[in-house]
Amino acid sequence: MEFRTLGRVEAIGVNGTIPLGGPKPRTILAALLVSANTPVTMDRLCDLLWAGNPPASAHANVRSYAARLRRTLNAASEGDRLSPGHQGYLLRVQQGELDLQSFHELVARGRAAMARGDHGSAAEGLRAALDLWRGAAFDGLAHHDALQMEVSRLDESRLSVFEDYAAVRLALGQHEELVPALQAQTAVHPLRERLWVLLMTAQHRCGRPADALRSYARARRALRDELGLDPGAELRQAHQAVLARDPSPDVRSSPAPARRGAGPRSAGGWPICQLPTGIPDFVGREPLLALAAALLTPSRAEGSSTAVPTVILTGLPGVGKTAAATHLAHRLRDAFPDGQLYVELDGARAERRTSAAVLADLLLSIGVPGSAIPEAESQRAALFRSKLAGRRVLVVLDNVLAPSQIRPLLPGGDGCAVLITSRARLTALPGAHLLDVEPLDHTDGRTLLDRIADARRFATEPEATERLLADCAGLPLALRVAGARLVGHPHRPVRWLADRLADEQRRLGELRAGDLAVRACVATAYHGLAPDAARLFRALGLLPIGEFAHWTPAALLSGEAEHEEPDDRVDDILDTLVHANLVRADRTDPAGRPRYRMHDLLRAYAAERAAEEESPARQREMVARVLDGWLRRVRAAGEKLVHAGADAQIAWLEYERSSLVATVESAARSGHGERASQLAAALDDICHLRNWWDDWERMARAVLARASADGDRRRIAMAQGSLARAGAGRGRAAQALRWFRSAIEQADALGERRQAAYLRVYCSFAIADRGMAEEACADASAAVSALCALGDLHGAVLALRSLGSALFCGHREAEAERILKRALKAAERLGQPLALADVLQALAVTEIALGRYRSAARHLERALPHYRGVRHRPGEAYALLTIGRLRLAQYPGDPERAAAALGPLTQAAKVFSELGEDRGEALTAFMRGRAYAALGDRERARGSFGAALTAFRQLRMPDWEKRTRHALDSLGR
Repeated sequence: MEFRTLGRVEAIGVNGTIPLGGPKPRTILAALLVSANTPVTMDRLCDLLWAGNPPASAHANVRSYAARLRRTLNAASEGDRLSPGHQGYLLRVQQGELDLQSFHELVARGRAAMARGDHGSAAEGLRAALDLWRGAAFDGLAHHDALQMEVSRLDESRLSVFEDYAAVRLALGQHEELVPALQAQTAVHPLRERLWVLLMTAQHRCGRPADALRSYARARRALRDELGLDPGAELRQAHQAVLARDPSPDVRSSPAPARRGAGPRSAGGWPICQLPTGIPDFVGREPLLALAAALLTPSRAEGSSTAVPTVILTGLPGVGKTAAATHLAHRLRDAFPDGQLYVELDGARAERRTSAAVLADLLLSIGVPGSAIPEAESQRAALFRSKLAGRRVLVVLDNVLAPSQIRPLLPGGDGCAVLITSRARLTALPGAHLLDVEPLDHTDGRTLLDRIADARRFATEPEATERLLADCAGLPLALRVAGARLVGHPHRPVRWLADRLADEQRRLGELRAGDLAVRACVATAYHGLAPDAARLFRALGLLPIGEFAHWTPAALLSGEAEHEEPDDRVDDILDTLVHANLVRADRTDPAGRPRYRMHDLLRAYAAERAAEEESPARQREMVARVLDGWLRRVRAAGEKLVHAGADAQIAWLEYERSSLVATVESAARSGHGERASQLAAALDDICHLRNWWDDWERMARAVLARASADGDRRRIAMAQGSLARAGAGRGRAAQALRWFRSAIEQADALGERRQAAYLRVYCSFAIADRGMAEEACADASAAVSALCALGDLHGAVLALRSLGSALFCGHREAEAERILKRALKAAERLGQPLALADVLQALAVTEIALGRYRSAARHLERALPHYRGVRHRPGEAYALLTIGRLRLAQYPGDPERAAAALGPLTQAAKVFSELGEDRGEALTAFMRGRAYAALGDRERARGSFGAALTAFRQLRMPDWEKRTRHALDSLGR
């Protein structure tokens, strides 16, 4: 298979281009390809599709698009290409299949050849990379912010590669062929100085100095008109080379730019640069750096503020705040020609220098004699401000703990600026701009690894590299340590380190190389916390994932999680962690309540501290309180789902879906078997109603493994029942029957009458139309007796409906009608709209078979609004299917009624396809075949019946398979 992104997004199989659908499925595929072999979260996909404003049905829509993509891609290749999980969707791409990866690999090889001076190989590799482009990246897709950043990055990369390609062609003496291409590029990118340098050099070497000088004039005019700038040093050097008739100017040279505005060095030591050495392998951060640069160098229009521009770079430990500040400060040296002062404030250490001591160092560095430095801090601050007055100086204050540390260090004159880094969110500094330094994205993280270690090692082990990147979670410090360890072990494969990092309990111990250590970096922040904040930080390490709800901290600390709003004391403690950048609060749930996140490596450290400082009993107690909080909320949401107006509960459940799955799996692994089983059981009906088939099966397997390990037969039966229901929902009737029989046998043996009865109901539903109607009748009949005896009205309605459906499948329609009318009376007493709608729909199907069309129509008219009221899309689709069935049955062969039937059948088919409901799709295809046959459209009829026949075979529905064969025979196959 071949995937293409450098142009229109396409997938190519052995039989040609694979149909991907409309723009939204293509956008999903684009996002998955950008992060190939790495999970992409549901939230990111929603953000890409709806530009940060997703509809309430966003998650369901994404699952529908992804399900269709998955079927399409899996059908065109071997294996499971696209798979869902609690971390998101993952697309598996093999080496050489993705043009984007090939582009980067070819560029890396070409540039390596450049570095060796092998210009021929370099030109070949770079040309091959450029030839992969068939148009603009992701052509034809709407570029919302998230995708637009990737498009811009790729456009920049493509242009940079073209520049390198042109440079090596010049080195090979192929200047004549380059001129037209360079002229075209400068026309599109007139502000790109290096393109002009290459064009002028090519023209000059072709013996066309006049053309080169005209090119320089156009470049200078474009820069002045658009940016108000003069040409830079490299472009001026190329101009001088033409004027001097230098036949071979070096297009690669780029001398340090002159500092605009800098005067002669004075006795006081100006200009001065105290910045640490620039970081040669710095990657990414372009939007952040551009914004920070703009804030630090504002235009000085008349009447504008005279406040000193101040930017604070803040972020979690190890995220690269100092590296970003240093890189930015070096970039801005031209903007601050009088100097760049740098102070390391040791913000995380217990013993810190006073502001007076720091001021003394600063004054000495700018030429003030020690004897002239005043004693008082206020006088030193005043002298510092006076020395900076009238100068353009950038002051970099690194690792600040609190505003009080730095207020005396701030300059007061126009022309200066201050760049601050801090682990804390310094919101109390007036006029300062607080900018978050985020972990690196996947692409920049990979680039950083490539620059630290040998890129070829990572290219040859893509799977291990992806695991290593995931475990470093975008933290530059972790990536640097990982890269350094691989450099220190050149003969070991990447897999060696990836395997060692896979164990979360030893991960921090592995992320250490020399004086670089993630654990030590996080520890300094942790040890600066107050006791209550440190306790909450430890407790958060016990959670299964880094994201948590607003009520979770209260549950961990005190168990007071019944109310939706925690008390002020817990809020204050949590705010301490947010202020220290150990926890992020940058999202809200569907109800507008805050959501919090802890970085994976911080959570690993928090888990270490919890294991070290909290007793096992205390840890179990805290986790148990969180599980109880989840259980209360899930049960409350589940009770409301069967009633109208449950939109808020549906939105909450969809939002928390991945957290719930991770919580059940973690609880099962960590020995909370009973609570894991209860939570999974509370989610059973929700999974069924919301079509969470994969997640349902994952939770059931986790709970079954725990119950088996504990030897708890009751919980084993519960988990087997859940697995059976999930399998039945997937159409795996034979497998589901085995689970059901085992679960029923154990429930009977334990005397669990209610549990056994419900299991018989669900088993009856699963097997009735799979050629086992008699067995289904027996199960349902036993369940009716048991649940009526127990006084369980809800269960009785369910059991009666299952019995009626089983009788119908056994061609005992009159008996089915009698039982379903009894079920209808019970459902009306129960008063649950969903249960009532299900009975009405089943009764309508039976009445159609008996020719009671008016009664069936009345029952469907009642059922459909109930399904829509509770937003139960599978029920709505089955009701639409039955309406189509009714219209076909009333007037067999009538083209007008057949045409009227196609409307609801088409709607039903669309919903079933989106939900991945194979049984519903098969039944709808059969009914559409009947409609097309009545319309005389034999080709479409044959196609629909053929699709239905294939599906019925796969689903093992022999009665329907027989009907479909008969319908095809009647068409004259």
